[in-house]
Amino acid sequence: MPTLPLAEWRDFYVMIGTAAGVIVGATFVVASLASGLEKREIGMRGFITPTAVHLGSVLVGSALLAVPTLTPPALVIILGAGGIAGALYGIKVAVRIRTMNLDLSDTAFYMALPILAYVAMVAAAAMVFRHTGPAFETLAASYVLLLIVGMRNAWDMANFMITRRAEK
Repeated sequence: MPTLPLAEWRDFYVMIGTAAGVIVGATFVVASLASGLEKREIGMRGFITPTAVHLGSVLVGSALLAVPTLTPPALVIILGAGGIAGALYGIKVAVRIRTMNLDLSDTAFYMALPILAYVAMVAAAAMVFRHTGPAFETLAASYVLLLIVGMRNAWDMANFMITRRAEK
């Protein structure tokens, strides 16, 4: 059984997992800002919760990748299952918010880019399974993309909540 080059990536996963954890905390602040707003269910289910889920995926994935005894079959299962579940969840969120009047940036960051990141995780799992391609680079790109999506969306939601309160 081939070994995984995870030791070479340890610092990357520690750094990105820590960043994701911090932004998850910021997302909870955004959720508390939304607590007094009407019609908050679609906001929670369509925007705040998915952002926390995407950041949580990075956090949990980074933690799992730091396990020193992780085997290639376990990695394939973790990445494959996580990527498929994330992509299906992303599609569910996209269906939920598709009728809203979102601009191109919001459509990309709330709908398209998370699905793309999860599909990249599945591709990384396939590369590990086949022992081909830049699996860890692909996985790193998917985690960075989810982190960027999370940062942007947390900022977008906070900005929306604060300006919405100011209008009342």
